[in-house]
Amino acid sequence: MSKSKKLLNFIVCLSVVVLGYFFWPKGNQSSQNQPTKEAVDVTVIPVTKQIVQLSVELPGRVNAQKISQIRPQVDGIIKEIKFTEGTFVEKGKQLYQIDPTIYQTALGAATSKVKTLKSKKERYQILVDVDAVSKQEFSDVEAELAQAQSEVSKAKKNLDYTKVLAPISGFVGKTNVTEGALVTANQTTILTTLAQIDPIYVDLEQPSKDVLAGSLKKEIAVNLLTEDPTYQNVGQLKFHEMFVDETTDSVRLRAVFNNEDHKLLPGMFVTAQLALPSFESIIVPQRVTSRAPDGSLLVWIVNADNSVSQRPIKASKTFKDLWVVEEGLAEGEIIVYEGFQKIRDGAKVNATPLQNTEEKK
Repeated sequence: MSKSKKLLNFIVCLSVVVLGYFFWPKGNQSSQNQPTKEAVDVTVIPVTKQIVQLSVELPGRVNAQKISQIRPQVDGIIKEIKFTEGTFVEKGKQLYQIDPTIYQTALGAATSKVKTLKSKKERYQILVDVDAVSKQEFSDVEAELAQAQSEVSKAKKNLDYTKVLAPISGFVGKTNVTEGALVTANQTTILTTLAQIDPIYVDLEQPSKDVLAGSLKKEIAVNLLTEDPTYQNVGQLKFHEMFVDETTDSVRLRAVFNNEDHKLLPGMFVTAQLALPSFESIIVPQRVTSRAPDGSLLVWIVNADNSVSQRPIKASKTFKDLWVVEEGLAEGEIIVYEGFQKIRDGAKVNATPLQNTEEKK
């Protein structure tokens, strides 16, 4: 073969090799050269259930167990005030003395009239037996005597009413009248007020939705929250109303407290903490959740193939620093505890269980 022909064949072969190098598909080579993404290191915890006892805070108002507004039951002049304002008085203690003069006179007159009519009845009894007076006249005397005796009873009661007595035991408020003041029976203005404050009531307002949920029972303990950290007073829920206040969409609850130190006074505004019945629920640390744009809670789930996916959960209540999960998680599932800032949906992870369980709290 001539040298020129050999040279031509060499050039053709070289051209084929060069063109093949540039135009041969390189997909396999590029895929081999592409670096493999490494799994992200994350710390994980299992989803568990726990006994949870939630509490709720409700506004309330302190009310006396018993309260009595004192009013006169007869007309007259206040002759004497027989109590010290703000002190404790026993039931039956005299609070006021109304001038009894006219009532003593009325009782005396009524008593005298009864005495006279009794004598007249005795005489008529003898006379009617001999037909000296008619039976009708005798009956009239009997009727007069009965009326006079009724007047005596009324006069005695009115005289008793001049002594204004405490109808209950309790603390007496300020007096609204002074000695020498004219008072009338059952007047609008009260003389004073008596309040029994040990034990004492606290009336609370509970949203009706909580009643429908059946969250409150009578045996619930109630703790008062005050600005004084040393004050401790735990009462008991006594009852709740059987109707909803339409203006506030709430139901009134009543708790009873011991008040031996008299620190709770009627009319005070307080906040009460009610310990709700305990129940079992799935819980997760608040730190493992994030918020979606719509405000829903999200957690990262580790799947069986070590990939992760983000899942929404429903949790509206908290217990300490934990979410009480209502929907979205099952016991035993694995969730990311630390490292979720470095992962994305579908990413592979190298999951390491959290060692110190105390950190979950």
